[in-house]
Amino acid sequence: MELSNRELQRIKVIENAVAGRVTVKQASQLLNLSDRQIKRLKRRCQPEQVDWVRHGNRGKEKPWGLGERVQQRILELVRGKYAGFNDSHLREKLVEVEHLTLSRKTVRRVLRRAKNRLSAEAASPGALTPG
Repeated sequence: MELSNRELQRIKVIENAVAGRVTVKQASQLLNLSDRQIKRLKRRCQPEQVDWVRHGNRGKEKPWGLGERVQQRILELVRGKYAGFNDSHLREKLVEVEHLTLSRKTVRRVLRRAKNRLSAEAASPGALTPG
């Protein structure tokens, strides 16, 4: 489990606060948090573990996120039936014909992410029609 520099700093400062080497006020200034947050972190601190420093939602999918199946469906449609459509027109067709209620921004994000993945994998040009 890899920790960010921010998480490592947080662990060190909170462990020092628990041990009494720094005050809550000093810890709050070092971490740029409120005294209340420092006290909360001190309660959560478990000396032999590092999981307490990570946010509980880290690594989990967002409940409002677009599912992988829906993203794949959009990409299939843009490669076939709706090839050459721009983001706005594609979004209109997805809503009217395919009954997928999405914002233009979401459609754009799915297409750009797929395009970036293809570029990163050195895919052939034209594999995904830009919208």
